[in-house]
Amino acid sequence: MELDALTPAQRRAREELLDLGGERPTFPADLAVDLRDRLEDGLASHAEDLGRGEVAVNKSRLADVMACERYEVERERAGFDGWSPRVAQGTIAHKALELSVFLGGEPTPLDLVDAAIDRLVDDRDDTNGLGAWLRDAPAIELAELRAEAHERVARFVESFPPLQRSWTPRPEARVRVDLCDERVVLRGKVDLALGAPRGTTARVLIVDFKTGPAYANHVDDLRFYALLEAIRSGVPPWRVATYYLDSATFRVEDVTGDLLHQACDRVIDGVGRIIELQLQRRAPREVPNPACRWCPARDACEGAGVWAGLREDLDG
Repeated sequence: MELDALTPAQRRAREELLDLGGERPTFPADLAVDLRDRLEDGLASHAEDLGRGEVAVNKSRLADVMACERYEVERERAGFDGWSPRVAQGTIAHKALELSVFLGGEPTPLDLVDAAIDRLVDDRDDTNGLGAWLRDAPAIELAELRAEAHERVARFVESFPPLQRSWTPRPEARVRVDLCDERVVLRGKVDLALGAPRGTTARVLIVDFKTGPAYANHVDDLRFYALLEAIRSGVPPWRVATYYLDSATFRVEDVTGDLLHQACDRVIDGVGRIIELQLQRRAPREVPNPACRWCPARDACEGAGVWAGLREDLDG
């Protein structure tokens, strides 16, 4: 890589975020066992009435229930609203970034976006997902999707160092952890993972890409990913980071044993709530918060009314 060819944003990310050649921590060989045992001990009483695979939790569901239990229940009940340019652009952008690693030549961001769309459209086994929606989408919606995905990919290309194959890049890296005799499933899909552990030395960097401003739950999302990776591979990532494409800035956190144990406690709390609510052991609690604006029950929820009043006071 020609360092002189890097933009200031790319150079900053390479030096401060990737920290190539920097020191990497070593973790105890039995850490993954300890983390799994901690989770299973904390969830055992909640999960005893579940069937196999009955509760599946990702970072979004965990964040929802921690924000407001009724919000989580209503979102699960409402289900997926369907594809639209706004919903699909993130998936297309991530597919484009994946292709950027493995395609030869020097494709432009728009070339990558179009290749990603073509790959999904050509997947004839997809009869009810994004590929099917793309095949039938109106031309105006496809144009809107291309524009939004292109903007996201272009911002990545101009501000993040070009991905090198020697870094073992894994876009859209999936991780799964089964707990309590597979009655509880924890799932994650990491935007980008770089590196691979060596023995018990952590050498993996996990990066989540965001548009828009920073939110507090972004930190918790990455700690959740770090926990899943630690249990899956036996070695945690050495660092997790949120990269904000709009501002070309990043928020990093180096992974420690204490961080992973805190993540365990949050998962036990959140998943325990999800199980209680899914099995209807109690009514969900309402907590007024910014998510009230998108809650399917906002028109009938007292908490949403409280939040609307608070917003009016703040805006006034």
